[in-house]
Amino acid sequence: MGETTARDRLAEELRKLKTASGLTYTQIESQATKQGLMLKKSKLSNWFTGTNVPEADASFTLLVQLLEARARTKTGVTVRGLPWWRALQKEAAVERDATNAPKPTARTAPPATPSEAAPHPGDVDKATRLLSRLPLDGYWLRWLQDAQTMLKVPLIVSDPLCDAHRPLETDRPDYIDLELRAAHQELVAALGALTYELNGMTDISDEGQDVLEIDHPGTTDARNALHRQVCQARDGFLPAYDRMINLLNRKNLLPPAPKSPLDITVDLLAARWAHEGILAAPLAAGALLPSPDPTAPYYFAVNVASRNDQGPQIAAVGIEMIKPDGTLAASYRFPARGPGHRPQLPFQLTAYGAGQALANGPEVAVSLQTLRSAVAKVRPFAHTGSGQVLYGEWRSMDELQPFLGTVLPTPPPNRRVHAVPASVEDGDGGVR
Repeated sequence: MGETTARDRLAEELRKLKTASGLTYTQIESQATKQGLMLKKSKLSNWFTGTNVPEADASFTLLVQLLEARARTKTGVTVRGLPWWRALQKEAAVERDATNAPKPTARTAPPATPSEAAPHPGDVDKATRLLSRLPLDGYWLRWLQDAQTMLKVPLIVSDPLCDAHRPLETDRPDYIDLELRAAHQELVAALGALTYELNGMTDISDEGQDVLEIDHPGTTDARNALHRQVCQARDGFLPAYDRMINLLNRKNLLPPAPKSPLDITVDLLAARWAHEGILAAPLAAGALLPSPDPTAPYYFAVNVASRNDQGPQIAAVGIEMIKPDGTLAASYRFPARGPGHRPQLPFQLTAYGAGQALANGPEVAVSLQTLRSAVAKVRPFAHTGSGQVLYGEWRSMDELQPFLGTVLPTPPPNRRVHAVPASVEDGDGGVR
């Protein structure tokens, strides 16, 4: 018999852990949904059988932490810890990528044909504008490809698509290359059909969910018909986008592969509003941010910075909290819209540049104070558009306390209240 592959070992270990946890697919999916993640039975089944290798993203992290925590409680098994699982996943992913890599051929490449000549500079500029508005690593693209339904669409998906349509529709001049011109027109038409459907949905962000939702016109059949229209528009747009990207690739108009790996820092900061803008400071200096204005809003800020020439799209940021035993206590994703309801996610990092997203300080502080006895450490995270997860340093609750005390100051002791003369009290004890 041949040697067991890393993919098979990973699948076998995941199956053992699931069995020890006693959790069903439905229970795992429900827990993931509460964390804002999508872990459908089909995806999980592919991981547990070894059909697919999971990516090293938030979904895989949540699955491992959830199963290990439940298995230890239920059967007392010794947990291996997230670093062990990540190492096994990386080994399986490397093995998979090596297997899928194209085999070298001994054939000599044919001489360049006229169609492979250097592209026109105008077409290069136009392709750059297209990719800046609909980037290859955009979170919107991965979400559309993975979405099981279109009943609710996150604003961080709909906003980039709607914002891109009009600029691409009015972008002048046309491509010099006639093949590119036709593909561009097809893409813009498909994008227009999709944004038309998205604009017909309802923004329910005022209700606490940063999503668009399909209206309920009165009957289930009518709502299903609206849903089919949105799905058809999505299914028309994705192939048009793929054809355009593949054509750009064939004509050497895609940007070159990254010259160096990502070198990204993710930091959790304290911040407050001031007349000159948002003032940010390290958490330890949070106590130095009090404002003379008692109504000045406070924020937690996640700052993401590139330390080299790579500038990926940052699709989501937040913080995760662990218990003293190292298991996940909770996670908190920052909203897609920040102060003034202005869009703040996703954002594109530039080379050697930085970006920032904010969350309401008191809201996060109340959550942390409520969970204080169950939380030992907090760290920020950032998701790139392509699904890679970046983490910052762990911070203890003691390190957060200076800013928590500023955001939620301890109320002063009750002052002595003088007795109210009986003559001004009504019969029920209330003041008249």
